[in-house]
Amino acid sequence: MPQKYYIEKILSAFIVCLFVLNLTLNASAATLVWSGEGTDDLASNPVNWSGSVAPQRGSDVAFDSTSSRNCTWDLNVTVSSFNINPGYTGAVSIDAGLTIDNGFTWTGEGSDDLASNPANWTGGTVPRDGDNIDFDEGMKDCLWDLGISPASLKMGDGFTGTVTLITGLSIAGDLSIEGGFLNSNDNALIVDGDLLIGLNGTLYAASSIVQIKGDWINRGAFASGTSTVILNGTNQSVYGDNTFYNLIKTSASADTIYFEAARTQTILNNLTLKGAAGNLLLLRGTESETFWFIDPGSTRNISYTDIKDMKNINQVGAVSDHSNNSGNNSNVYFDIDQCMN
Repeated sequence: MPQKYYIEKILSAFIVCLFVLNLTLNASAATLVWSGEGTDDLASNPVNWSGSVAPQRGSDVAFDSTSSRNCTWDLNVTVSSFNINPGYTGAVSIDAGLTIDNGFTWTGEGSDDLASNPANWTGGTVPRDGDNIDFDEGMKDCLWDLGISPASLKMGDGFTGTVTLITGLSIAGDLSIEGGFLNSNDNALIVDGDLLIGLNGTLYAASSIVQIKGDWINRGAFASGTSTVILNGTNQSVYGDNTFYNLIKTSASADTIYFEAARTQTILNNLTLKGAAGNLLLLRGTESETFWFIDPGSTRNISYTDIKDMKNINQVGAVSDHSNNSGNNSNVYFDIDQCMN
């Protein structure tokens, strides 16, 4: 047999071993899957991948039963994960460089505290779009001056420093503040996944616009300042006792927002909970027949909703226009053809 044949087989076996030993991450919803639908077997051909997008720096790559066609890997890129899953029967030949790196960790070893300084990161490389960012431990602060969109950002419970935004931050996945302090510093914060504030974590929102598409999970400290929190995803949940300055949830299509049972949501300034005619916004607790509490201290704009298990603990009753009373509500007034419980 030709020497190249044996090299290809060895490399393919090596990659399979990496998968079996779990040295790479599991494929995520944004994973690029090999389809092999192009006129060649080159990894650089976008037609050979789901979504017709060739892998780039930070991509998650997977080979599965979608295709049994062989692949010639001719891309010299660093990917976040590289998985050969059960069901793929082809061979992957590596004809270029392949580096698997699932994240960048803050070391703070540079002479300053700028995120744009390569010396402050593992490997001496500044993170780019699509990278996973970790602040694992240590107390050195970070000034976030990068105009990138990370795949995720995690501040571990061993991190005790402060990450201060000096530009807006948009995260394509989850934001976890399990330790340390994240100061938005009046800059926009956009999270397309879940926001978790852990027991040892703190989010200072200042006067920022904070947009969350996933769940809001607060087990630590949230300093709202004069910020506006906008929940702009679908079927979202709010966990923990929270004090918001402005809280907004609107939806023109069928949607539900869940509030953790027996927890209190305090809104200091403006509360907006609004659905649409024919598509009422359902307000529910995480446990049926158990109150979730709300304390709207100022302006209320509640309309086109369907409410259950809500107890308004503010001395001023809450009014919800064009809405349905689904029962077990307290100190809430509905349209005149509805009953108040």
